[in-house]
Amino acid sequence: MILIDNLNFLTERFPQLWQAIKPLEGKVFPALEVTTARNGMPTLKVEKDGKSLYLHSSYNPEAEAERFVDQFTGVEKYRHVFFFGVGLGYHVEAFMRKYPNLGFTIYEPVPEILVTYLASRPLANLPLKQLKNFYVEMEPSNRPILLQNFTDFSDGNVLFVALPSYEQAFPELTKEFLASFQRTLAAKRFNLNANATYQRKWTINSIRNFKHLLTTPNILREKDRFQGIPALIVAAGPSLLDEIENLRLIKEKGLAYIFSAGSGLVPLLNNGIYPDAATSYDPNRFDGVYQQVYEKQITEIPLIFGSTVGISIDKYPGPKAHMINSLDTVAPYYLRLKDGAELQTFHDSSTVSVVLVQLLKHLGFDPVIFVGQNLAFRGEYRYAGGIPYYKPEVTEKWRKKAILTEAVDGGQVYTLEDYNQMRSELERVITHHPEAEFINTTKGGAKIAGTTFIPLEQVIAERLTRRVVEPGWFPAATCEYDGEYLQQQHKKMEAEYRSLPETISRLTKAFSALERLGPGGEQCSTPQTD
Repeated sequence: MILIDNLNFLTERFPQLWQAIKPLEGKVFPALEVTTARNGMPTLKVEKDGKSLYLHSSYNPEAEAERFVDQFTGVEKYRHVFFFGVGLGYHVEAFMRKYPNLGFTIYEPVPEILVTYLASRPLANLPLKQLKNFYVEMEPSNRPILLQNFTDFSDGNVLFVALPSYEQAFPELTKEFLASFQRTLAAKRFNLNANATYQRKWTINSIRNFKHLLTTPNILREKDRFQGIPALIVAAGPSLLDEIENLRLIKEKGLAYIFSAGSGLVPLLNNGIYPDAATSYDPNRFDGVYQQVYEKQITEIPLIFGSTVGISIDKYPGPKAHMINSLDTVAPYYLRLKDGAELQTFHDSSTVSVVLVQLLKHLGFDPVIFVGQNLAFRGEYRYAGGIPYYKPEVTEKWRKKAILTEAVDGGQVYTLEDYNQMRSELERVITHHPEAEFINTTKGGAKIAGTTFIPLEQVIAERLTRRVVEPGWFPAATCEYDGEYLQQQHKKMEAEYRSLPETISRLTKAFSALERLGPGGEQCSTPQTD
């Protein structure tokens, strides 16, 4: 049975973890045995494949843990330590005794071991105020969600510590987890760099685009309208050109809704195919994707744009609908829906395909079918041909950066780290929809976990067998926001703006006074700042 103090701690601090392991409490785990080490302390033995392996020393697990911790150097430069594999906790205790000011996370990939630990040794041996996260992996499919939760909390300055015996007892599990952990942290760093690059653009674009939110429908208000209807996400990978005639057939017969992802629009237009909607969310001021639409004044292609997008929305001739970026700080302040419903947003990403998956699942589409989503080189090409602002060929520069990843056919294909990050983001958003179906039709593309590879012609023959596209499906132009509330918020912002110089002046005086309190400075009381 789990020790009562441990149980009380879990129910108070980590109730979700407790609910996850509760069904295991009191059970006997034949593969695990708590034995007594030579020094009288409990240790843990694992039976695996007919062999016995101790997760801690059978002589003195505490001394072993101290020796393990002593090998770490430069720990002071980290703010947080991530322990993979808790065992009976000796190494965690030793580490935190030596570095008591670090925050720490415990991640146990074997639920039975966690329950055994909690039944054998007190969590109170740890500095529990420093324990920020406590995870148990009940199923491998939970891993991306747990790691995403951790990286949302973390700033990326993390020391990873794995209990060495886990690498022997659970080699494949440890290897797979470490790869997932590295990918997730790399994605975090990638996103932090993107945030640093784009945060000014997001704000400027939010202000510039605000007027368009008041004259276009919010597409996220159409939740579940397209329940069970198939939709295609058409990206600009080199395999897209293989599917032009298949896409033409789908469009002509209305067999599925076609959404172009960013530059995926250009090869479609080059071949006279109009998607059911184009999508744009990139904060860069670049109109190249829509050049043909502007020049030919094409009005038949609706545009779904993110509120922080950088393109010239004014110039777009067709119908438009918007969705609010979670990084938009302007719209959520000023806008409230007339019916009082919650204002929905989408999460920003390094690739528009992730944004589209969020949107299409919100609208109810299923299955979601990827076309031209290579996320890898295909022979000598990185992109589909015919996109004037891209050089589709793989240059020597890109070859030097190439790495191998698994392909849709089980082989391997060359890709770039940036593409890998995009793939990881796609895989994470897919895990949020475990009941949904995702089909990858991209021949020669990278494997996307959570999708099934089926050639598009087979999908058409077996799944896309009837017309589903409704004429005039796009929502009509309307303003769904509360004008009175907008005026109230505007007046509040004006008042704050007018008071800003006085606030800055008071703070400047306060900081000057604080500086004089330094060594040798004049002693005075801190002035009031309110």
